[in-house]
Amino acid sequence: MQTAKLGLLTGQNTILDAIDVQTAIQTQTGELISQMKTIEDTAYSFATKKDGVKGMAVMGPPGVGKTEQVVKGLANANASVEYTKGAEMSAVGFYETLWHNREEHRILVLDDFDLKNNPQATQIIGLLKSATENHYKPRVVEWRKQPTKYMQTEGIERKFEYWGQIIWITNEMPATLQKSKKLSQHLRALVGPGGRFSPIVLDWNKQQKYFWTCHLIDNEGMLSHNCRSKRGGHTQETINVVKDFLKRQFPNLIDVSPRFATVVAENYELWPDDWEEKCLAVNSFEW
Repeated sequence: MQTAKLGLLTGQNTILDAIDVQTAIQTQTGELISQMKTIEDTAYSFATKKDGVKGMAVMGPPGVGKTEQVVKGLANANASVEYTKGAEMSAVGFYETLWHNREEHRILVLDDFDLKNNPQATQIIGLLKSATENHYKPRVVEWRKQPTKYMQTEGIERKFEYWGQIIWITNEMPATLQKSKKLSQHLRALVGPGGRFSPIVLDWNKQQKYFWTCHLIDNEGMLSHNCRSKRGGHTQETINVVKDFLKRQFPNLIDVSPRFATVVAENYELWPDDWEEKCLAVNSFEW
């Protein structure tokens, strides 16, 4: 059977000559798999080395599976974990979350915890610094404003010893955060050289995200037996349509991700007459 061909991008605008997709996947996907496995292994090590660093950061594009790798590593370590979505978390809300997860060996996972557009980011970063000070003694976290009614009702103290650890998962990249004059200096203490958090950065371009998506579809059953969005997975017809669409429309797509591949599958089955137009419409800009 003749191997499919595809014009791919190495950067944002340069189109390569048509290349053998299967060969490209075999040669480049191995590195991507290794990077994702590093997240899992690091999360495991983070949970089992109780006297190590108190913070871990996972930074990379949305929808590629960063959180899933963290979950795998922590599950293998039988860690005591609290998962919380932090996209719009306030400073006092974060303080309260720290209080409820202050016990020794407790791991707080902050998923989608993006700070660049959070109006209270400076306060939150200050709390992160206090909670992840890298020494074996308990860290002291303090709320210096008036306590909320919730704090009073729950008996949350305005200063307490924090023994836990924190994993920060974000779609924001170091280069983007460094552009924020307001936050860059504060964030350097968290994820910069010698910072409190051990960072793992997935700096993937569109081509790499395409290869990773193909790998998950072909080898991990992302749209079939391991499909999370549809019980029992999609039909082979739908899976073939998704793969053909991503290959054929690659030069026209702003971005590619496993999450977008799932959207394509759902649109194909829901809107048989104009699914392709709908898919291109939702892929018209990149975050």
